[in-house]
Amino acid sequence: MLAFCQRIADRARWEFKEWRRPSRASFLQEELDRALLSEVQWRPGERVLDVGCANGSYLQALKAGMVSAVGIDISLASLHRAKDAGAGLAVASGDSLPFAGASFDTVLCHKTMYLFESPDTVIDEFSRVIRPGGRVVFSGSNTKSPYARSQALAISLSRNRRWSYGNRLSIRDWIQAFTRHGLHVRRIYSCNLTWPIIFRLNDRWLVPNEWMRRYNRWIRRLSGAPLRTLRPLRWAQDYVVEVQKPSAC
Repeated sequence: MLAFCQRIADRARWEFKEWRRPSRASFLQEELDRALLSEVQWRPGERVLDVGCANGSYLQALKAGMVSAVGIDISLASLHRAKDAGAGLAVASGDSLPFAGASFDTVLCHKTMYLFESPDTVIDEFSRVIRPGGRVVFSGSNTKSPYARSQALAISLSRNRRWSYGNRLSIRDWIQAFTRHGLHVRRIYSCNLTWPIIFRLNDRWLVPNEWMRRYNRWIRRLSGAPLRTLRPLRWAQDYVVEVQKPSAC
């Protein structure tokens, strides 16, 4: 009996520690990485521009698949961390790309779309630098979810106006914007079935990261919902979308 109580106490301490300071990356990243790195098809030799490359983790993953990748970011500190990725790097913003037209097969923009204040400008730039028949692979969030609404409200009270402004656009808004510019949707991946839980607020966990990881897996199994969907699932929190530029006639 004493040993059983000790196990319960140890487990409770572990759960509390996970709640206060998770030992693993946010559960949100698991399905996004699966969609980006396993479901999206990357070809050896493909020319990819990673917009907002941050610490270069995706550049490294693409390089491992023999993809020819270049990363840009507006942060010198981020590019310094990305230098070990073994890819070309440049200080630049996605809405003003220092590359000639048709320089790339694919533009990858993960967790960065919300920073752009003018969807039309950034889509024009993405479309300009990809070849005819090329694609844009980007991620976005469900801005109508209880979680996103509570986060937006909390952050709108801070001084980070760019975050608040950019997150007014839902994934459907971005898809419609790309469609207006002549790019058509190839694939949609609906990730993180977390509706309606508000699990975090201003980076403070309300529901432990590990609990949400289990919850998401359980909902995925229970519902049988595939990762790849015909349209964005309303009960998903995040999405990866592939849109394609028309081929030259």
